[in-house]
Amino acid sequence: MKVLRFLLLVAAAALISTGLSALGMILPWLFGSMIATILYIRLVRRELFFPRWLGDLGVAIMAVEIGSTLTLDALMDMRDDLFNIFLMTILVLLLSLALSRLFIYLTGSTPETAILASVPGALSQMLIMAEEEKRADILLVTLTQMSRIILIVLIVPFVSGLFQPSSEIGAEPAAVDYISTIFIPEMLIIPVAAFAMIYLLQKINFPASLMLGPIIVLIIWNLTTGIEFSLDLVFINIAQILFGIRIGLQIASLMTQLNKRLIFSILLQNLILIFGTMFIVFIFQLFTVHQFNDLFLSAAPGGLGQIIVIAIETGGNIAMISSYHIFRIFFIIIVVVPIVGYYLKYLNRKRTQ
Repeated sequence: MKVLRFLLLVAAAALISTGLSALGMILPWLFGSMIATILYIRLVRRELFFPRWLGDLGVAIMAVEIGSTLTLDALMDMRDDLFNIFLMTILVLLLSLALSRLFIYLTGSTPETAILASVPGALSQMLIMAEEEKRADILLVTLTQMSRIILIVLIVPFVSGLFQPSSEIGAEPAAVDYISTIFIPEMLIIPVAAFAMIYLLQKINFPASLMLGPIIVLIIWNLTTGIEFSLDLVFINIAQILFGIRIGLQIASLMTQLNKRLIFSILLQNLILIFGTMFIVFIFQLFTVHQFNDLFLSAAPGGLGQIIVIAIETGGNIAMISSYHIFRIFFIIIVVVPIVGYYLKYLNRKRTQ
């Protein structure tokens, strides 16, 4: 029965998504599956059979699509953008950390909680630090970080769609070799190598391993074989359904833990962060040749998976956008996390003195 209810949910998600697509909705497959899942939780009120590996599979499929865009030409084009990538990352992180002061005022939380709740795009790493930091409220950190992901999914597609270049709206998709048309037996090594890379990254507790593992494998494939491809749209839609069900479950779980004050505080902080990022992008656009849509999605304070789904839907430069976010992931892990850890230890020493 559990499997049957899950299959019915998938069918409902596909039906709602098809309807939203016919209406011209942005991200119809993602939103359709989210809506179907929330309705299921609210109306059926029975346990939903959704193995974690299915959600992971959706993330991995999107990661393969990301990696397929990181060709030699795309990577060479990034060289001229390294300073912009670095500066954009620094500005967004500084904005988020500045907003942690507002978060303390609104919620009465500790500085440890506010800082860990404010750093964007590092959910897993911030939750690990929150578990280790006694003065951090892990529930508040989780709610803020998860709510930001949800807001990104709800708000960013509409902002991105507003600034999508008119020449791209309704344009025919660029010619691309889909994997179904150029498949060769040697390509079977890709999923095997991707799962091996994910396993390796997870063993060393590396964040975003589900996304970065397949991306690394596809970069190596593109650079060594020269055989470039894109996933068929059916795979992308399946990935969005699985990912949407996962996010829908997270939304449903958060609804029971929020009160009015927390809702207001989290919404205000995250909205300021999102629209503050828009302001940074407006300034950046004065000095670069990039489209606003690409710059905004590159800077948006969300997870790599959510942003890339939006980029695929709005015709964004996936290679550019993913490069910004991958750089931010590594920058947070290598630079920001140690600095935040040192600062929290400094606060503890200062209190004991």
